[in-house]
Amino acid sequence: MGITMNTRIVVGLAAITLLAGCSIFERKQVDYKAGGMEAPALEVPPDLTKGVADQRFAIPAADGTQVAKYSDFSRDKVVEPCTLPASAAVATTTLATSAPQLREIGGVRFILVAEPFDRVWRKAGLALEKAGIAVADMDRSKGIYFLKNTSKDKKVADIQVSVRESNGMSDVTVKEGNDLNGQESARVLDTLFKNLEK
Repeated sequence: MGITMNTRIVVGLAAITLLAGCSIFERKQVDYKAGGMEAPALEVPPDLTKGVADQRFAIPAADGTQVAKYSDFSRDKVVEPCTLPASAAVATTTLATSAPQLREIGGVRFILVAEPFDRVWRKAGLALEKAGIAVADMDRSKGIYFLKNTSKDKKVADIQVSVRESNGMSDVTVKEGNDLNGQESARVLDTLFKNLEK
């Protein structure tokens, strides 16, 4: 019959030993905090406790004597908070509270909005939808809406609406192929401006 009685006994004992093996060993919790020792305080080397004047920034006079050093200048300097001039602060506040503006610089027309990219991206998408302008595709990482070409004229290039942010201000431009001043791009920009949430 294939398996002898001795083989069965050996296999049975091995199985019992394996099953019982896990419970034979006691698991003891290790208390890491109890065995810890307090370390001595760190010592700071003497050459690091006092600042050493660097002679690289010394300005010599014409006769060879020393006129000034950077450490002398920085020791007496009072740090003042950085503030905008009054005119710049007023200009920034007016722009930040105003509605989207249609601007033109160097013959290029664009919409300037005093909001971050995320908000303007969403508002531009809603304005396109409200105006009934079909979006073929979009690439949020580059800030571009690709519009569907609904023109019967096959020579009309694809139109892209770009949203870009700089210093908390966002601008929206429309280009037709590589042209920022095309008739179709101007029409889309005007429509977008009218439908942009104010």
